[in-house]
Amino acid sequence: MSEARAEKQSLVAVLGARLRDAFGYWERRRIVYNGVLAVLVVACWGAEIALARPIGWLGAVVVLMFFAAIANALYCVAYPIDLVFQSTPWQSSWRRFRWLLFVSGTGLASVLALWIMLRPGMA
Repeated sequence: MSEARAEKQSLVAVLGARLRDAFGYWERRRIVYNGVLAVLVVACWGAEIALARPIGWLGAVVVLMFFAAIANALYCVAYPIDLVFQSTPWQSSWRRFRWLLFVSGTGLASVLALWIMLRPGMA
């Protein structure tokens, strides 16, 4: 019985360490991710938002908050991918190259944001 308990505690400790590693890595980079998307929004919509009447400005803020929430929810897709790779024999290689997932995810989010913002009727 104590052997099973020790194994369970060991599994919980390993999972906790992996979660701490994932949160430590991804949450620091979330600021950069949001910054990149914010620069794109200001570049595409900054003038329109600044010159809008109060009602139009409020609507733009609501739309931006909606898209920001979606972008941050999609950012969380990195966590399960990271946890899966941390559970493989390639764990040490993954830690060295997971920045590629960050760069490709940020690039994809930027392309999607530009595609949405530059559509007719969105500005």
